[in-house]
Amino acid sequence: MQYSHPQIRQIARRIPILCALYFVLFAFGYLLLLQCDVLAQTHFALSQGQAYYQPLPATILSTLLLFLLGLLLSRLLTWLPLRLKAAVWFPSFFLLGLLTSWHFPSLGDPAALPRWPRLLLPVGLYLLLLVLGRLHSDSSKERDTFSTYAWPNALLLVLFTCATVVVSNTDASLHRTLRALRQLSQRDYAAVLQTARYETSPSPQLTASLAYALSKQGLLGERLFAYAQPYGSEGLLPHLADSTLFFDLPRAVGAHLGYRRGDHTPVPLFLEAVARRPNAQPAARHYRLCALLLQRRTSDFRHLLLQGDTLSVALPLHYREALLLEQQLHPQSADTLPDADLARQFHDFDSLRRLPGTAPQRELRLRQHFPDTYWTYYYCGK
Repeated sequence: MQYSHPQIRQIARRIPILCALYFVLFAFGYLLLLQCDVLAQTHFALSQGQAYYQPLPATILSTLLLFLLGLLLSRLLTWLPLRLKAAVWFPSFFLLGLLTSWHFPSLGDPAALPRWPRLLLPVGLYLLLLVLGRLHSDSSKERDTFSTYAWPNALLLVLFTCATVVVSNTDASLHRTLRALRQLSQRDYAAVLQTARYETSPSPQLTASLAYALSKQGLLGERLFAYAQPYGSEGLLPHLADSTLFFDLPRAVGAHLGYRRGDHTPVPLFLEAVARRPNAQPAARHYRLCALLLQRRTSDFRHLLLQGDTLSVALPLHYREALLLEQQLHPQSADTLPDADLARQFHDFDSLRRLPGTAPQRELRLRQHFPDTYWTYYYCGK
């Protein structure tokens, strides 16, 4: 469309540039910052583990190809009215969503909605938009201001962004699991702990990643119960099926402990066998101790701990908490732990636990005042 007024011609040049700039910035940030881990797992799965995803080069290439597609459509759809120039970018937005739409049932990630309705609805609305644009073309004598043309295009870009999000995989738990795996591959164990910190319903892969990261930092007995543990002792180790992840978690944990686990072996029995091997890694003993704590077997835990350690304040925090609890549960058979400060905390915990109220009320009080202790796990779970 050739516009007769100089101001409208200038607006007609600016709006396509602004739309293209928005798409490039959004696509680059979306691929590199928000969907990087999903793309890494998708790439690894489609290549059957034969290739690894390189975030920055892949992001640049994908953004460039989608940008060129938008430029091509802008050449083909010159008849679009100036108020709908942003419509040429919908296919690029849609393909951007498709690139990040893969779901992974093995990671507990079923699609929230059936796939075809999520795809066909945006396409149908886009075709309707093209029909309306064809029926209501611009007049060459228009004299409107920049804002008159800018806000409909801005609205379209927002709607296309929403359509991209709807089509793509935005499962928060999956993203945290894959982010933790990427951080493990980079050996950034502190970042893994931060990723899992506020996850209330972690996946089995995330709990195994967390245990591995804590163990690598020597903090397994110190901070394990600061995180949700919904799977008990089974959440300490990954399954062999998790080798399909872009970071081979079973192989990494196996090298750390000195084992190769079968999927059907219960974790406590397996860790017991591993810990007894002459070439067992020191970390295997701490895994075994924590497995007993997760099973609430405090007597067995105390017996195993005292085979290699003495009662002192140098023991990891959760070990001392478990010993105090065992002393409370079996005062005749348990030795006294010389930790007066922690003993006072346990007295406060026990007093709070015995206050009147319903079971949910007591649990809420304990979680509010003692959220990161083994005692809370022992009485409340998770």
